[in-house]
Amino acid sequence: MDRESVSLVSCDGYGRESVAESVGRALELLGGARGIATRGQSVFLKVNAVSASGPQTARVTHPEVVRAVAEQFLKITDRVTIGDSPGGPFNQTLLKRVYEKTGLAAVACETGADLAFDTRIAEVFFPEGKSAKRLTLCRSMVEADRLVSLSKFKTSRYLNISGPIKNLYGTVPGTTKFVYHSRFDDDRAFADLIVDVHLASSPAFHLVDAIEVINDDGSRHGDIKRIGAIAAGRSAFALESLMIEIAGLEIEDSRVLAAAARRGLCPSGRWFKVLGDDVERLKVSDFRLPSANIFSLRVPALAAERLARFLTVAPRPLVGECTRCGTCVEVCPRQAITMGEKAAEVNLKRCIRCFCCDELCEHDAIGLRKPLLMRLVRR
Repeated sequence: MDRESVSLVSCDGYGRESVAESVGRALELLGGARGIATRGQSVFLKVNAVSASGPQTARVTHPEVVRAVAEQFLKITDRVTIGDSPGGPFNQTLLKRVYEKTGLAAVACETGADLAFDTRIAEVFFPEGKSAKRLTLCRSMVEADRLVSLSKFKTSRYLNISGPIKNLYGTVPGTTKFVYHSRFDDDRAFADLIVDVHLASSPAFHLVDAIEVINDDGSRHGDIKRIGAIAAGRSAFALESLMIEIAGLEIEDSRVLAAAARRGLCPSGRWFKVLGDDVERLKVSDFRLPSANIFSLRVPALAAERLARFLTVAPRPLVGECTRCGTCVEVCPRQAITMGEKAAEVNLKRCIRCFCCDELCEHDAIGLRKPLLMRLVRR
């Protein structure tokens, strides 16, 4: 299979037959599951299940996409495992809740694939790393014979885009993600860390769920938009470049892809071959990036630092919606959140705008604080 070839197949919705047909074609264009794994090998399907969200939210890899991929690999080997490391405590209780809410538990039950409940970790040395030379990763993922990433294309308020490259950040176990957020609290350094983790986890293959995606202000505040595509390939950098092109964006619009480009991992232009459907037919013209980052590429760094509180979106717990459960306090990498009498409270001087609190709030109780000057800039 040519590493610089990717497949692109249209898919009109999440109906089981439609998804199975599109996923099957996307794989076959690149040699099929048999070109990725051999009989008896263990295959770990690393999905995007960062939180206990239903598939209708478009925040997670849709279970029908996972089902279709699992069925393809189960024809080759009976050692197929589905899983992720959600944000929060890396334990079986949280994993069970996430798998049930995202629909992955039903997929595993109906296909015969296993669900990942192994919470052991592995220390991986990565001398080529730019941000980190040693990484703590999920043992079951990095020790599988074949790690296959099933990502969801969507916006991210911290890095602009979440896609096939960032999906492998889920190989970092539970709350270790927040430790890394705290260590690398500059978005550029954090983007380099994402690339390091991606490379260190050594994925064998990638498939992107881009049938329905989230654009604008991120996973909980953005709009669901239909692109109607499944994309696949061995190179996440090629796949993310393809998705950026389809969304009408530039390399710099994905901070992780820009970090990869600075390291020579992602040339500019169409440096890969697209097999399958016409790219032009699947392009969208009105995909929007998050307002949280919209000024950052246009304001000099020193000015941006001084104007941050006037120009950046910040998390704002909603009185009346916040249940005071304490999850946001636990997951904040900079300990910027405390529990007030009526709702959680954010210390904006400590907040790095990573929006981990928003991403992992199961009650949708984190709103957006949009300063007036920032709203004028966006307008």
